[in-house]
Amino acid sequence: MGAPVVTDRRTALMTGCVLLGVGSWMIWQAYEARGRVRPFWVRFLPGA
Repeated sequence: MGAPVVTDRRTALMTGCVLLGVGSWMIWQAYEARGRVRPFWVRFLPGA
């Protein structure tokens, strides 16, 4: 598979957590903040 893109484990974990939080916020902005109903498939995304 090859070498990891991010070599430091702690940096990889922090980056993943931040991106998960930003992604969850963006999904919230796309649906909840606009008064729309989330599609069914969005329920399977982590943090949504």
